[in-house]
Order: sequence, then C-alpha cells, then structure tokens
Amino acid sequence: MKRILKIFTVLVLVLTVIIPVVPIKAEEENDNTFVVGMECNYAPFNWTQVNETETAVFLEGGGYADGYDVAVAREIAKHLGKELVIKKMSWDGLEPALQAGVIDAIIAGMTDTADRRQRVDFTQTYYESQMVLIVRKKDKLEDAKSLKDFSNKKVLGQLNTLYDTVIDQIPGVKHATALEDYPAMVMQLNNELVDAVTAELPVAAGIVATNPDLTYVEFEEGKGFDVDLTDTSVSIAVSKENLELKNKIDEYLNSISDEDKKEMMDEAIDRIPATITSLSDNIFVAAKQIFEVYSSLFFSGIGSTLTLAFGGTILGLLIGLVIGAIRAIKIEEREQLFSKIIKRTAWIITTIYIEIFRGTPMMVQGAFIYYGLKNIIHWDPFTAGIFVITINTGAYMAEIVRSGIQSVDKGQTEAARSIGMNSIQTMVYIILPQAIKNSFPSIGNEFVINIKDSSVLNVIAVTELFYQAKSVAGSLYAFVPTYFVVALIYLCLTFPTTRILNYIENRMNCKKVITFDSKGRVK
Repeated sequence: MKRILKIFTVLVLVLTVIIPVVPIKAEEENDNTFVVGMECNYAPFNWTQVNETETAVFLEGGGYADGYDVAVAREIAKHLGKELVIKKMSWDGLEPALQAGVIDAIIAGMTDTADRRQRVDFTQTYYESQMVLIVRKKDKLEDAKSLKDFSNKKVLGQLNTLYDTVIDQIPGVKHATALEDYPAMVMQLNNELVDAVTAELPVAAGIVATNPDLTYVEFEEGKGFDVDLTDTSVSIAVSKENLELKNKIDEYLNSISDEDKKEMMDEAIDRIPATITSLSDNIFVAAKQIFEVYSSLFFSGIGSTLTLAFGGTILGLLIGLVIGAIRAIKIEEREQLFSKIIKRTAWIITTIYIEIFRGTPMMVQGAFIYYGLKNIIHWDPFTAGIFVITINTGAYMAEIVRSGIQSVDKGQTEAARSIGMNSIQTMVYIILPQAIKNSFPSIGNEFVINIKDSSVLNVIAVTELFYQAKSVAGSLYAFVPTYFVVALIYLCLTFPTTRILNYIENRMNCKKVITFDSKGRVK
C-alpha cells in the first residue's frame, strides 16, 4: 500500500505542474481586446495555417488564423481601438460561447436567420454572395445552365443550413443525406458518391482552388435557386445585451463599400496556403504532404491530448478509489444508527453521481460545465476539459474499483476483522491494494479510451489532436488523407500505451521466489 501511495503522490505532483490552476473567481475583464469566435476551417472565410504572415492572427492552441473573416475582424478591432483575439472552436460551440460571454462576436460566415435571432443579435451583412453547385470537371454537369439539368442527380447540402433545404427546388432531384462539414462533402463528390454539392460562391471558389478536379456552376437570373439575397448573405453575431458593440460594428460596415468587401474576399482566396493546392491523388503521398506542412499543429494536438488523457485518468482514478471504496463498505447491524445513516447517504450520493456521469455523453457534460457554469467558475477551456474527463472517468473508475474489491476473497476481510481492524482500516490496508492490482487492466483501458474520447472536447474549444485535424481538413478540403494521418497518430499513441500497460500487468502478476541460504538469509 505504501508503494502505491508513493506512486500516486508522484503523479499528483506531476499533474500540479502540467495542469493549470483553476481560477475560482472571475479574472479581470480585459477591455482592450475584441474576442472573436470562428471555426478556422471554412476557407476562404477562415482557415488555420502554420506560418506567420502579415494578415494572420496567432491562435492560442497553436497555428495562425487567416481568411476573409479574420480580415474583417481585424478592421473592426482597429475601429474599436482594441486588440484582436481569435478563439478557434467548433460550429456548435460558437453560440453557447457568445451567450456565456466567452467571446464578444461570431464572425464565421453565419447567416442571419429568424431561429438564431431568438438567441443572439445580428449586425447588418458583411458579405453578400450567390448560391452555386460544385461539380466534377469533365462531367456533363459542368455545362449545366439551369436547375433542370440536375434532375435525377444526387445533390448534397450542409446539415442544418439553407444549402440543404434548397435542394428540393431541383425537379426530380435525389436529395442526399446532409453532412456537417464541407471536407466530408467534398470527399463524397470526389469519390462520385454524389453528383453535386451546394455552396455559396466564395466557399466554392476556395474548394476549387484546393481541388483542381472540381469546378462550380453559376446560374443566370431566374434559372438558379429561388432564394432571397439575405439568405445567401452573412452577418456578425453579437450578444443581445451588447447593443453598443452591435452599433459600433454596424458603423464600420457602413463605412466600406461592396467593392471593398469583394476585394477583401478575392485577396483571401488568393492567400489560401499555396503549400496545399497540389495534393497528390495517392493517399499515402498526400498524407505525407499534409504531415510535413502541418506537423507543428499535429504535435501541439498530441501534447494536449496526452495531457488531457493522463491528467483525467489519474485524477479520475483517485475519485474512483474513494467512491468505489465507499460503495463497497457494507452496513453492519451492530453499527450505531448515525453511522448507518452516514453510510447510506454516502451510498445514495455516489450512486447518483455515477448514474449521471456514466449515463450522459461527455460532449454534453463538457458543454454544460464550461458554458453553463461560466458565470460561477471562470476557467479556461483546457482546465475545464481536464475537469470534465476527471469526473467522467471517476464515475467509471468507481465501478471498476468496486468490482475489483468484490473480487478479493471475503476470507481476508473476515481475517482482518478478527484481529481488531474496523471496516475502514480493512478497506484501506487490506482490500484496496489487491483491488487495484486486480483492476489494473481496466484502469489502463480507461487511459486508452480517454486518449480517443478527448476529441469530443472540441465543443468547448479545446484544441486537442482531433480538432487540429478538423481545422487542417477544413483548410485543405482534403478529408481522407488528413484523417488518415490522424488515424495513424492515434494508433501510434494507443498501441505503445497498450503494450506498456500489458508489460506492467505481467510484472505485477509475476510470482517471486524467495530463497534462503544456510544461515537463513535471503539470497
């Protein structure tokens, strides 16, 4: 037991170094910054790159953000007299972050809709576009003149957007199941799983710039989609309570012309990193090209992923040991009433904790804890991520430890009680050390699971490995080779970890033979 306690002490000391301290009180608000949220994977509006340029803005999780949205955000920051800060987060996390006060505005190619206006406020439009269809080059559809030419064709749109609902305007269309992001949609088109993809013109131009085998079809007036100009225009989202900021942003937008906006967009399209415009058709060569260019982002993501998994697993194990032991202690008839009440109450509380955190997805837990409690606990996304993994893992570890305790021979408990040990002493000194040893394979498996499951924390803007890969895929519109790289990285993380855990398990199960010399001394 002493040896185990020493190991845990060392691990906790290590964690205090690598994990930032959680600030319980709100930090002083920095009025000199303009914090903008965006995906950084929606070229040419926004993307992630590894090189610093005059137009790029540094990202806290590694890399730099650039694109039309970044250019607009920079000009607005100048107009406000503030320093621009870009926060990279998933699309689903943008609105909650704005409502929680994590960011000041969303500049991410977002359309002003009646549904969104119920939750946030919008400025006037900062870019007006038109809707087009992306098709493969050398396909008959390349020469399409109207929507009728796409009859009986399979057309794909983006999930939960106008670009999916308008597909039904095509007579006799085969409406493909919508997907969440354009990299996946482009992959479907390249693999001939669909015939066309709906998009706004700038996005289509960005996709074609990085996919030379694709092109897009523009329609003459009256022959394309029947949509209002506002439906294909994008606006800046701000909090409903921040009317002053909305008015100042509108003031800037009124000062620039449509020609200025078009010039900024054309420049953004030209700035899409040239290092990725000629990816090989061979998946292995393309994966090598991507890794060579974006290796710094991948390594940054690896560091975050391992820290999240290691920290969450160790702290979760500590929680699991306590809760598992509490749930395994039996209530004896000879105990006093007060002791029985305490044990029963503890059992009920720990059961509720386990059921809640084992019965809900970690992504939901992360969104609720980070955004829902933002006004109470002002912590950064990474620290919140550690906390989420810890309490989630703790619930699983508690049951693992409890099953390990139940696997210990009951005769040892009876023997300990017969020499005067109480239930707590028996648990701490006799049962738990053996339970940990018996449960080690499952404990190690939780660490491997956390390496992979930390990817769901991108919803609260934790820039771990998967989210970095998502940013790269969005910047390149190269879905398959990017995720092939990430799959290999995850395999390189989990395979050696599994082998190391198996080695430790075998060492723990190894029986030692002690021999004595003729004088009774251990050889």
